[in-house]
Amino acid sequence: MKARLLELLACPECGGPLAWGDGTDPGPSGAVEDGTLACGGCGRCYRIQRGIPRLLPDNLSADARHTARAFGWQWRHFVEMHEQYEAQFLDWIRPLDAGSFRDRVVLDAGCGIGRHSHFAAVWGARDVVAMDLSDAVETAREVLSAHGNAHVVQGDILRPPFRRDGHGGPFDLVYSIGVLHHMSEPEAGFDSLVGVVHDGGTMFAWVYGYENNAVVRRVIDPLRRHITTRLPPSLMRAIAFPLAVAFHLMVKGVYRPLRETRVLRLLPLGDYLASLSSFTFRQNYNIVFDQLVAPTAQYLRRAQFDAWFRRAGLRDVELSARNRNSWRGRGRRP
Repeated sequence: MKARLLELLACPECGGPLAWGDGTDPGPSGAVEDGTLACGGCGRCYRIQRGIPRLLPDNLSADARHTARAFGWQWRHFVEMHEQYEAQFLDWIRPLDAGSFRDRVVLDAGCGIGRHSHFAAVWGARDVVAMDLSDAVETAREVLSAHGNAHVVQGDILRPPFRRDGHGGPFDLVYSIGVLHHMSEPEAGFDSLVGVVHDGGTMFAWVYGYENNAVVRRVIDPLRRHITTRLPPSLMRAIAFPLAVAFHLMVKGVYRPLRETRVLRLLPLGDYLASLSSFTFRQNYNIVFDQLVAPTAQYLRRAQFDAWFRRAGLRDVELSARNRNSWRGRGRRP
């Protein structure tokens, strides 16, 4: 943990300021590998382990623990940084672009392996904090180890461990890609993240859409809810493999040849599956696994997603569809 990260952190339970615990000293290196942080408000202590502050609240819901276990397993096994990830991230965050990160203090809320934080760091963020609830933080630390402007924190979106005052939190830009729809109360997670955006800063999110997702909602989602999420991830990975083979062959053999034709619009999930046509089998295998492993998945109508931004008091709200089956949106905290 780099010493300057301490300026951004707060106790997730009471919001009090954190300081180095007894015997913890960053020393000449300016970083702590193992130690503690102490809250000046409630007196709680938190571990720093393998350079990562573990700022988890005392009581996590059963759903949150299940989700963390499932995705933690996933992001310790699907760890590759594929060449398509940069273009995919830019498409996810549109109309933001690489220049939106320069000299900004950024939070990646639900970072997974840290692939998006990697690009935020490369694009010149002053500091980017990659936060995840799960053991994915171990992979994120490895992915981000070469970046002096990147930090990894284990924390909960519902109780983000960052300082706040009358002007919001410490971040100029907060984004959450593919995470909020896996929460039992996704709007509560969104509101919590808006709370750590500084006045004038930007909140961005990408979520599953309800529209044009009938195949997933009616076929994949029942399989996920009733069968696959009840299995250990290691067994589910084996079950996902033959499904991934069929999925990959369909994407490459059917959707890729039809990418530039009108026929694509007549096929289920046409734009989305065509967008995966350049992916390797390993990437598409990960996508299949990801669809089946999540204990919770919510599919949001555009009006629902738009209401999150309006109720949070955000200005200059801009929403758009991605591949016609998901929603991306940004808003500015006044």
